[in-house]
Amino acid sequence: MAVDSNDRVWFAETGPEPNRLVGFDPRSQEFFSVTEVPSGAGAIRHMFYDSRNSEIWFGTDAGTIGRAAASGIGTD
Repeated sequence: MAVDSNDRVWFAETGPEPNRLVGFDPRSQEFFSVTEVPSGAGAIRHMFYDSRNSEIWFGTDAGTIGRAAASGIGTD
């Protein structure tokens, strides 16, 4: 899990199916983003939010690194 600069929570529903990155806003109590991650990447692990670039970085069981842009998604 990771928390962005807008205090939104990002987590992974992970496994062979589904494998997706999900954004949740605790203020509105709504899910605002669901992004599929190719299942060949393996389970998502070790998420980190980079506030300089508004990106979420994560590793996978397959030994790969992923990056997702969090800017402009559900922001005020």
